[in-house]
Amino acid sequence: MTFFPAWAAGTVAGTSVLAATVIATEPTTGMAARYPGDDGLRNHPAVIFVEDFETGTLERWDHVRGQINITDVRPHSGRRCAEMTMIRGRTTGQDAKKWFRGADRVFVRFYVRFSPEYRYLHHFVTLLANSPANRWSAFGKAGQRPDGTWFCSGMEPWFAWGRNPPPGELAMYTYFLDMELDQKTGRYYGNLFFPPGPGRGTAASPNRVVPALDRWQCWEFMIEANSAPDRADGRQAMWLEGRRIAEFKGLRWRLSPELKINCLWLQHYGMDDSDPTRAHWPERQTVWFDDVVVATQYIGPMATNLAAGAAPSTVTGR
Repeated sequence: MTFFPAWAAGTVAGTSVLAATVIATEPTTGMAARYPGDDGLRNHPAVIFVEDFETGTLERWDHVRGQINITDVRPHSGRRCAEMTMIRGRTTGQDAKKWFRGADRVFVRFYVRFSPEYRYLHHFVTLLANSPANRWSAFGKAGQRPDGTWFCSGMEPWFAWGRNPPPGELAMYTYFLDMELDQKTGRYYGNLFFPPGPGRGTAASPNRVVPALDRWQCWEFMIEANSAPDRADGRQAMWLEGRRIAEFKGLRWRLSPELKINCLWLQHYGMDDSDPTRAHWPERQTVWFDDVVVATQYIGPMATNLAAGAAPSTVTGR
């Protein structure tokens, strides 16, 4: 039997999906708990970047590709959120990049909502470590093993060749020094890590975690670099709705401490020539993003339970 987290209970293609307890630790209180509605969170010393899209522009981002719409329809909080749409035969999605001061450990939290008709995607939200001499060194490296000048990993839903219901099970898509070769292609495509860890796990297992469609959910993931070139003590982890669903240890990311995590890639990518989900493409599908935070400490979900006397926050999405 396949287990889904309690928040994903429902039906899939007319078949009942049973709710079950996710194999995970108890929720960890993040720093967002002290800032209801994220008000003032950007001033915390551990926070690197905050984007709530309330300005109505994408001016906080360093590089934007494709038509990203800022909309006032069903934001998670406040008045606005970002909308990214793929249209079959016309667009392969959109993305926005933000470079920041490098750190050895970085967390990114974001709220995401998938359209009701959503199927699958190719790649999603990613953290990257680029060379101090070249901020693009981690880009354009599909099929290559990192050489010590870059690494990256992203949290994305994996379709498992149609064995998972949309949008797919949560996984980490990872490029690191000791990654395994793809025996079918002879290339080093990203290695997938599935809950709960500490090993890589397997796709479509009883431990899979499938997020819901058409509702806002809090996703968060973290990368922590190894402490020395010969030490495989790096980590990565994922949280969904404030519950840690996976932690992976024993990773060797880099050969030099000068290489640090320094870029967020907010991407919605698919329906491209190399997309393995081609057989499942709809005519169009959309995701919405809101309340993005990058920090060097665990962030956690936006707080809505206020202490006595605190001003009310506005969390509107469902």
